[in-house]
Amino acid sequence: MTTARRHVRDTVQDWAETSPDSDVVHTAEVVFSELATNAIRFSEHRPIPVAVRLSSAVLRMEVHDRGPALPAPTLPEDDSEGGRGLFLVGVLADRFGTTSTDSGKTCWAEIDMAEPSPAAALAASPLPVQRSYT
Repeated sequence: MTTARRHVRDTVQDWAETSPDSDVVHTAEVVFSELATNAIRFSEHRPIPVAVRLSSAVLRMEVHDRGPALPAPTLPEDDSEGGRGLFLVGVLADRFGTTSTDSGKTCWAEIDMAEPSPAAALAASPLPVQRSYT
């Protein structure tokens, strides 16, 4: 898994000419890792093919597995150790989904590679609220 994640990180850096500390590089790593982890956990068939493509400034990551069950994002119980992967993918990716295939399914996610300027990012996201209780 580490090798695959490193390959995604290096590929995204090369395509986008971004620094290793770029938000889009970290986001791609996390999203890919979650998709691949689900395929490894829930499909007993190996190998698990993956594809990473950049087209028109959109990074598309695909993970193929032979498991028939389509995943669904859920919110697990507070003390649950798992079940947050697709929720994270949904929050971090610009688009994601699952496509049934003749041999199983393809889970995919897309990330828009154009990073907004810091001012635009600040204007687009709400400021965190801090609450203090005494």
